[in-house]
Amino acid sequence: KRRSLVLIWRPPWGLPSEARRPEGFRAGECEITFNRSRIADAGAVVFHFSGLDQEEMPWKYYRDPGQYFVFTSGEAPSYVKHGEHRTLSKFDGGFINWTMTYRSDSNIFSPYFHSENAMPIFQRGKDWVNTNLGKKSKTALWMVSNCDLLRGSRLRMNYVTKLVEAGLPVDRYGKCFNNKEQLKSLTSDDLNSYKFYLAFENAEHCKDYVTEKFWVNAIQYGRVPVVWGASKSDLEYLAPPGSFIHADDFESPAKLAAYLLYLHKNDTAYREYYKWVEEPGPEMQRIKDLYARTEEELLCDKILSNDSPNIIEKVTDFFYNSEREECLAKD
Repeated sequence: KRRSLVLIWRPPWGLPSEARRPEGFRAGECEITFNRSRIADAGAVVFHFSGLDQEEMPWKYYRDPGQYFVFTSGEAPSYVKHGEHRTLSKFDGGFINWTMTYRSDSNIFSPYFHSENAMPIFQRGKDWVNTNLGKKSKTALWMVSNCDLLRGSRLRMNYVTKLVEAGLPVDRYGKCFNNKEQLKSLTSDDLNSYKFYLAFENAEHCKDYVTEKFWVNAIQYGRVPVVWGASKSDLEYLAPPGSFIHADDFESPAKLAAYLLYLHKNDTAYREYYKWVEEPGPEMQRIKDLYARTEEELLCDKILSNDSPNIIEKVTDFFYNSEREECLAKD
């Protein structure tokens, strides 16, 4: 009999507050636990990249053959490698069976866009668009706190500086601008008044790395995402068609700024970016299917199905060595 218990070996960075689900959470036929004493009953053990210490696990060299070990990360390889300085070599040697990350080629797809948030968004229609557009008066909002830790952080700061120099009004908040407290004083009306959100990742072209900057700060809150960092081809697979503006489509920040200013003054052209809400085409069904189930449900299905054994000799081959050069560039 397949075991339906999922043990999270250690929450991200060892912080219970960072765990996505509470103790005892049920997903399909499975239960989530953080209690290591239940390891013998677990069908899968999930290891966050930050939570593996060899000395913690004498059973690395022997374990129940009916148990799956799962590697997970919500962070981009550039951050894991250069920000956290992790080689991930402790995961090598056939220790891991499955990957569970935001990458669509993971064994279990675990995107930042969670199905419980996706479903209400996919049910929006013309009335929602009318209401949403009626609130818009300002151009662009950007909230950022990682200023220069990584190459991607520095590149995006530089790009936004050039947008502002080109005449685009961008209200910038966060640690990088010493006004984090000011952000807390903004009302929901203030926040709803922005037409665009700068969904600029701290990593350049890392495969499928599309975070809450895009899904929550832009899409969920009814702003059009202006994207830098995630590649356009990845977004065309992951995001609703026609829902975003991509910096890579413009020769320069100045050209992008000019286009955003044009949209700011032209309601009809701006509204085109909500066409996927008002008139969802056939492609939207694929997008809905992509986010129809939670990562926990997908993991549970995989544990309970009779999948043939899978061994990943080197997690680094998946997470680092398969990446684009600019994703892992340090400077």
